[in-house]
Amino acid sequence: MIRFVAVFLVALLVGCASSGVRVTDDQVSKFTKGQTTKTEVIAALGQPTTTMRQSDGTVTVVYNYVESSARPETYIPFVGAFIGGADSRSNMATLRFDANDTLIDYSTAQSQYGTGLGAAAGQVERMPDQPRK
Repeated sequence: MIRFVAVFLVALLVGCASSGVRVTDDQVSKFTKGQTTKTEVIAALGQPTTTMRQSDGTVTVVYNYVESSARPETYIPFVGAFIGGADSRSNMATLRFDANDTLIDYSTAQSQYGTGLGAAAGQVERMPDQPRK
């Protein structure tokens, strides 16, 4: 019995994954437009996952984070492949800086979605073939 519980707990841990830098709305709301610098943001939040420099000299930094976990029924032998799935959550914080590295504005977004396997995926409607343009 102990061996079964140990295998189940390891399977649950293996079924979870995360990537990126998690930034909350509360963290971003502490920055002041027109005052906070890019250096201060990076010191507070860590290195961004993406940095983009635009031709006008502005810089956009993006913090992406995603976590995913397998649903428990996925681990049921044989039938798990037909009724299992995974649930994911993500968030993104985008901060834009002027040519002097001063914060212009910011935005945040959150999403969550699930992926089903087999019967858990539901019915999929076939889309008509689209002509190439």
